Amino acid sequence: MKSRQSDAIIFTMLLFAGAVPAAPETARMELPAEFEQRATRVAAQGFGGWNKGSYTIGNYRGDFSRSESRLGIFDPLYVSSKGKSSFTFREVGAMEPLETECRMAKGAATVGVVTFDPKKMSYRCDFRRAGTLQDASFVMGQPKPENMKERFLAKDRRSGEAVIGSHRMTFESVHTYKGSRLSSQPPVGYVIRSGDSIVGAVELTDWNPTLYLADDLEQGERESLLVTALAIAVLRDPADSALEE
Repeated sequence: MKSRQSDAIIFTMLLFAGAVPAAPETARMELPAEFEQRATRVAAQGFGGWNKGSYTIGNYRGDFSRSESRLGIFDPLYVSSKGKSSFTFREVGAMEPLETECRMAKGAATVGVVTFDPKKMSYRCDFRRAGTLQDASFVMGQPKPENMKERFLAKDRRSGEAVIGSHRMTFESVHTYKGSRLSSQPPVGYVIRSGDSIVGAVELTDWNPTLYLADDLEQGERESLLVTALAIAVLRDPADSALEE
């Protein structure tokens, strides 16, 4: 079984063995240099790898829950993975939190030693406030490999779009570590864009996610970015499953 945490452990072992360049801290996702120079790093607290609990991000608070399940039919001939997650989000002192409910599904079929994905991973979220469905959306999926090299590397790429309030953002997975040519099959983080500009990123190499926020965001865009990053962070990705293979 591979996971973001196990990849980070492997990275650390290789680091001490001298197989990768020395780094001042635990393995981190690689960020575009131009964005990294103008971004503020904000660490989330409270996730800790748990399936349920409370979190804090700066001046924002909330509760979260997440779960995953897997059904094998003549395992490993066909395996269906499902998951769901939820979280609330509100600034300290605010009255009504934003309530988010998300669902994930994926199926895979195995013939001999070759695994096909007849049903690519999909992940969608709905948003409510005081029980009222909001005009907002979040969807994530798996794009087709762009070329033969990408097919050979077999990375579990993810991409998607979120529309929160008046803000539309797109995002894509990152599979490379900072300061190393070592890469990961499951995502180690995501870069988030508004139009053509990178406005944020979420790093998933530790038990608690780390967020990177552009310095020039106005409050509404900043909150939309935080909600998008949280929807990504609470997902139990089947590529990083805690269930026994």
